[in-house]
Amino acid sequence: MRKKALSCLMAAVMAASALTGCGSSVVDQAASQQASQQSTTEAPKATTEAAGETKEEEKTGPDLTDTVELKFNFALGNKSRTMTYNQESPLTLPDGTVVSAGMLKPMWSYVEKELNSKFTDVTVQDIKATDMIQTESTSNFAGANIFGGESIAERLMFYGTEGKFVNISEKMEEGYMPNFKAYLEANPAVKSAITAYDGSIYHVPYIAELNQFARTFNIRETWVTKLLDDENAAYDKADFTVHYDGFYVGDNKRTGDNGGTVTPKEGVDVVKKTDQSIIEIQNGLDVKNGETLTNALIQYIKDNYDYDNASELYLGEKAAYDIDEMIALMRCIKANPTLLTDGKAEAVWPLFVRQSSYREDLIRLSTYFGGIKAHGADSYLSRWYIDGDGKIQYTYSEEDIYNVLSYLSDMEAEGLIYSDCYELTDKTNFRSTLWGTDEGDAPSYGFMTYDWIASSTSDSLNKDTVVILPPVAKVNGVWQYYIDNGRAIKPDGWAISVAGSTDEQIQRACAVMDYFFTEEGAVVQNYGLPMTLEEGEKYQGPDGIQYPKFTPWVVETAGAVAKGDLSTFLRDWMGCLMPIGYQKEIGFEYQYTSERGFDGWALLQNSTTNFATYAGEGMKGDNPNYYKMIPPVFSLTSRQKEAVSDSTSLDSQDIVEFMFNVVRYKTKGNAPSGTVVAQNYEEYLAEFEKRGLGLYEETYQAAYEVMTSGN
Repeated sequence: MRKKALSCLMAAVMAASALTGCGSSVVDQAASQQASQQSTTEAPKATTEAAGETKEEEKTGPDLTDTVELKFNFALGNKSRTMTYNQESPLTLPDGTVVSAGMLKPMWSYVEKELNSKFTDVTVQDIKATDMIQTESTSNFAGANIFGGESIAERLMFYGTEGKFVNISEKMEEGYMPNFKAYLEANPAVKSAITAYDGSIYHVPYIAELNQFARTFNIRETWVTKLLDDENAAYDKADFTVHYDGFYVGDNKRTGDNGGTVTPKEGVDVVKKTDQSIIEIQNGLDVKNGETLTNALIQYIKDNYDYDNASELYLGEKAAYDIDEMIALMRCIKANPTLLTDGKAEAVWPLFVRQSSYREDLIRLSTYFGGIKAHGADSYLSRWYIDGDGKIQYTYSEEDIYNVLSYLSDMEAEGLIYSDCYELTDKTNFRSTLWGTDEGDAPSYGFMTYDWIASSTSDSLNKDTVVILPPVAKVNGVWQYYIDNGRAIKPDGWAISVAGSTDEQIQRACAVMDYFFTEEGAVVQNYGLPMTLEEGEKYQGPDGIQYPKFTPWVVETAGAVAKGDLSTFLRDWMGCLMPIGYQKEIGFEYQYTSERGFDGWALLQNSTTNFATYAGEGMKGDNPNYYKMIPPVFSLTSRQKEAVSDSTSLDSQDIVEFMFNVVRYKTKGNAPSGTVVAQNYEEYLAEFEKRGLGLYEETYQAAYEVMTSGN
């Protein structure tokens, strides 16, 4: 089974960066991606060698004779994610080296020695990158040599055009950063995305596995089978109050041409036989509790589908549930805590996000309420979509999004969403809490999240979690399985300060940034230190590419300290995989994926599930640009930046807080005194207009036109 799953895995996670035509399978797309990745991997070396014939700097590499001190201000809003080791317990490396709190993480210590440098982390450990940039701009970024973090690429570009950050384009022309230069020549889409309005590059971005399948829905499998397939289940009987009235109701009932027949897999059609609404059925029950809600759902599935087991509506390759049927199941989950936890808990949480900073993932459910766009790429700041005329539209201000927030508010009122996930000050990893404490003294329980496959299906986290297909929905005017989330160029990265650096420091900073685009640097950042990798051995991925292979120490230690989440271990303990400027690889993820994770990838790749890409290919529908991802950031001129700063306030976090006030308080009506809750769309839109929506859209449309004028 594992061999078969491995052979299928690449289709989901290696979706093509240059996608084939409409209707092509994910397997076809993966073949293109494999060729593209091999070309990308080989191109820097070949290009560098060719360039070395004419540029002595590039042939000999940077001058590392003298030790150079470099200060880093790399902010992520999470002290566990910085360059500094901030874990309570020391980490003992395979060679006996002990890393304790306050020291550089192992990867950074290694790079420091390799580049004959002295690294100092001057970051305020818990500060957000946006706050850091704002503070440091008042001193012209004189406090460090390298500045970076999450979601600040636009600011790095802007301050670069203002002369605050080093012009990397010029440095590359002078012979510095030959490996990064070669990478950009091999990947023109990346180069275009990070080029400022003046034609120059000022930062090096974090580049995820471009145009590959990203996150999906993961659940506890046995909760579904226990609820829906066990004829002897002893359901809970505590009263349950409903608020959600349904999406597929009235004129939008799912039947006939409106989703009556869907195709989860080529050659497999699933027919819904009536126009019944499960939400209307549950809402109409005289008594609502775990028993009645669940029995109603089971009978509804029998009346409408030809499954051997009711759980098949949600599990496996023939799943055909829509958003209403998902919410109906969540009600049954919420109403049966005693049954599902064997009496260990009085409450369970049907839906949660990994941590509060991921709360905007809840808005991604908009896709399943009629294909509503929330994000134009895999970034919460990508609040744009491209309309049929090629114009960008701000998603968060639209009426459809307000309606989705109202649906989420109904779900919140029913207790279907984990209530702790809204407070940004709460740094708890809810996935670890709600999936990883089953055997603890005070267990907490969650059912579903939207997250990465490998880490979510880790055996050391919870052996009951599996991947399911997304809800089926009418997306872009076509009924299909769709996940509006593809891996992308991130609005993260780093830049070199002009005011804070001497010529010698600028040259060494260029060497540091370029190092991560060398073969050695890419391995260190993606996988770890030489001592944590098997010497002379490779791990062959399902894409046919050979990757560095982890030693048992890595997997065992990740299991002991990070519940088997290898990416968390590499970031928070080793210092790898941080959102600095580099190209991320998928090889580390392959090596810690469980059998259930591989089955999940196979499930998705064998399905008809579509996803967003930069190429924008997909099932033909209402909007020819629907599937096209937008650039990670837009480069604004000084005048445009001033206009946005002085006359708009849509970039501030409090607009998102305003949106979540709708989710948290609209239906329940329990908002704290002074909290603004939009009771209708007119009030909601008025808040955005008050914040300068018109000018904001006009400014970014102009910037987008400049960015795409050469395409």
